[in-house]
Amino acid sequence: MTTPWEKQEYLDSVAWAKKSKAGELEVKPCISAWMDVCGFGSALEKCAWDLIEFQKSGMLELLSTVYQIAGHPFLVGVEPMPYESILIINDGVSRTVDLDKPEYTNCATFVFYLRNLFFAHRSLVELTKSKGYGFRTILAGGERVQYSPTLFTGNAILQHNEDNVSDFGKALLNKNFLYNPSEFQMNTAFAKAYSIDSLGTKLGFNINCCYIESSFWGVVEKIPDLNIEHKIDSKLIYFNSTPALEIYFSDTISSHFKGIDFLIHKVCRIRIDEKFEGEETIVDL
Repeated sequence: MTTPWEKQEYLDSVAWAKKSKAGELEVKPCISAWMDVCGFGSALEKCAWDLIEFQKSGMLELLSTVYQIAGHPFLVGVEPMPYESILIINDGVSRTVDLDKPEYTNCATFVFYLRNLFFAHRSLVELTKSKGYGFRTILAGGERVQYSPTLFTGNAILQHNEDNVSDFGKALLNKNFLYNPSEFQMNTAFAKAYSIDSLGTKLGFNINCCYIESSFWGVVEKIPDLNIEHKIDSKLIYFNSTPALEIYFSDTISSHFKGIDFLIHKVCRIRIDEKFEGEETIVDL
């Protein structure tokens, strides 16, 4: 008879608890983005939180289209390479990338990743505006640390004989009750991006705009072959000493929120250098 306390899932849970108590958890630098459909709450309120009426309003169709654009990774890789993890929360898309091993990052690929983030933001602004809503993107830098398991399945509940498990027992063993992705456990980059977005237009974070929190750059600069020229109104990213991507700002907002001082730049346009992509491309955001 196998008990839940003999299974790997329980042993993993104990191991995480021991690491947490001993202060041996691995902290990883990361960058995150929060991409939010603005007006979702008001639309839900108009429908009195009735999802049948909400669907008739066309909002679910809009969200479906948003996720077809943003609900997939823009940076694909396998460990130890960096890759993007995505978490959908109702009307928002959270995305995060670990950069704890920057030496495994392809600089050119990463520049294209940043470019594609801005392209996606612009497409989603146009899409949501056409439906009478808005969109906002926040990029931030920080750290993350996993402190607990990512699963809680029937293995943590069921005591059974290995050779005599009922159909119900088999289904229970395969059932996961917990969604706690490691990439979003205590992720301060995601928390910053989400918090800045929550401050809203009252503090100058306007709808249909894109913002970058200043600690984003400190994490990105660790990537080999990537250098950043910090200008007054822009950041020029170099790949192998060649200009690649310039990000222009129209405003800077300073804010203090929950014990941290934020410096956030509003992105107004990006420029892809001809030396990087063959021709110069300028995109207004």
